[in-house]
Amino acid sequence: MKARERFDKLLHACRVRIQEEVSALVGKPFVMGEPVFRQASKEELFAEAGFKEVLAHIRLEGEIQGAGCLLVGIRDAIQIGGTLIMLPESELDNVVASQEYSEELQDSYGEVANIICGAATVTFEEQYPKNVRLVRMEQEVLVPAKVVVESDQPIADVPYYIMTAPMQLDGRELGSLRLILPAEPFGLVAEAAKEQPGQAPAAQGAADAAAGTVAEQVVGEETGRIERQAAADGQVDPAGVLSRPSGEGAAGRSEGPAVRKRDVGKHRKRVDELLKNSMTRMAEEVSALLGGTLQVTLLENLAVTKETFLEQAGGKQIMTRMDIRGGGGGNGYLFVEVKSAVYLGGCLIMLPEGELEETVRNEDLGDDARDAYGEVTNIIAGAFTAVFEEQYAAKLGFVKVSMEPVAPMKVDADSDEVFDNRPYYLSLGRMQYNGRDLGRMQLLIPAEDLELEALLLVEAETDQAAEEEPVATATAGSKTLAPVQPVKRQEDSSEPPDILVYTDDDDEAD
Repeated sequence: MKARERFDKLLHACRVRIQEEVSALVGKPFVMGEPVFRQASKEELFAEAGFKEVLAHIRLEGEIQGAGCLLVGIRDAIQIGGTLIMLPESELDNVVASQEYSEELQDSYGEVANIICGAATVTFEEQYPKNVRLVRMEQEVLVPAKVVVESDQPIADVPYYIMTAPMQLDGRELGSLRLILPAEPFGLVAEAAKEQPGQAPAAQGAADAAAGTVAEQVVGEETGRIERQAAADGQVDPAGVLSRPSGEGAAGRSEGPAVRKRDVGKHRKRVDELLKNSMTRMAEEVSALLGGTLQVTLLENLAVTKETFLEQAGGKQIMTRMDIRGGGGGNGYLFVEVKSAVYLGGCLIMLPEGELEETVRNEDLGDDARDAYGEVTNIIAGAFTAVFEEQYAAKLGFVKVSMEPVAPMKVDADSDEVFDNRPYYLSLGRMQYNGRDLGRMQLLIPAEDLELEALLLVEAETDQAAEEEPVATATAGSKTLAPVQPVKRQEDSSEPPDILVYTDDDDEAD
């Protein structure tokens, strides 16, 4: 994944934490809308700003050095600061209208800016590979049109990376908050330079989106392409049915005739149904344990590598390691957000509502809550075991071994650090308890244990095809891919062509 994409995910996580901590500070709901990310020069930044702005300087400390700022309209700064010091509504409206940014309001908004920088710092500590802290410095009021670009005031003329998000305070629409960080120290300038020459950013984004759509459809629909790739490795018979060699792992594979044949597409559907049934049973049993109603909605199942899982995993998680027994081998891993684990554990030990909300907000997984959440994961493992032992030929069993906090963005994708670097089948579900959204649960099961390791061939083939052939753009809502054009052989090649017939009808294949 590109550095910019990783950084966008990190800033998304910052936005979520900023919302929560500012809301807790001012005592009113503070919401930041969907952010927009972009790189801009000093000139572009202030050309887009409004009338009077409040600029709070930010110093970067730690392994990354530099300076940035926090930029909001002066009316918004007064509104936020006035809410913090609980000005009467009529008085606050008058102050906002007159833009009287008094010393008291400066101090109160400064506290909010401190909280914003603190929330961002905590998120960087959890998810960014390098140690970096955001320290709020002095603030000033400025008129963007009067800023001299060539000057070092109020900020230096260097490339910046900007997160812009609309704000809402206690249901009242405000302007946008801009978190402005120097691009070069975070390695984001080089990323922009790698864009293809002659292709506008909008066109590049459209091409990336089209490629992503096609790749997603390949994984979900085009099981035939799996067999085509596998055929190149001698794993498919002329009828197009994937053969699974005998023996365990690559070392035990025989060169002779395949003992067992598997249609990956049909087998995948059976596995998906098992995972859906497992989540339903899990929800029932955890509900009985907690005395409430847990709902788990299966979002999707897909084959992933360790790297691709980490790219989409999200912020800090509690990872539960599970030993897979029976017909499987190795470990499976259950990931949930820290706050979700704290909430479920707190519900089990019946924490008072106020105390529970406080521990969730602080992500405080103390010993009691940790032990309680451990009981919840035992129930989850038992539910999956019951379904797979009843309905799956290999009779897999899941046994909880350990739990630990994990920051996915800090995990080395190319090693066995934290969890094994191998192909997995990922099952994604969304949890709700008594109507409260608890985010995603993510279950990783070794693809080999589910006999789905061939699905990972699609990713490699898709990447190679993207380099060698133009990608056909799929129409919106379409589930059909444009036919894949064969790669032309060199004119002087004396090799006969390879012909593969793929069908799910045995008689037709013969």
